[in-house]
Amino acid sequence: MKKLLTPILFAAFMLVPSITMAAEQTVKLSIPSMTCASCPYIVKAAVTKVEGVKSVEATLEELSAIVVFDDTLTSLEEIQQATADVGYPSTLIEGSEVS
Repeated sequence: MKKLLTPILFAAFMLVPSITMAAEQTVKLSIPSMTCASCPYIVKAAVTKVEGVKSVEATLEELSAIVVFDDTLTSLEEIQQATADVGYPSTLIEGSEVS
């Protein structure tokens, strides 16, 4: 019985970290269509509603937003769709994706 139980417990132990560990991602999005002081607030409100988004910082000065999200709950594409849905298409700033 012990010989059978050991491999099963080892396999279960190896699977648990991959299942329970959320991968937090931070991305910077270019949002060139932001033109007024209210634009960053609109972008932030839209992106914050996406399940899995932990924080959003949108700035008019840089025409960008920094988004921290759990990639087990949402994706970059869903976040970009949220900005587009409120009239602000966004693109990933290359090299800004941080694990």
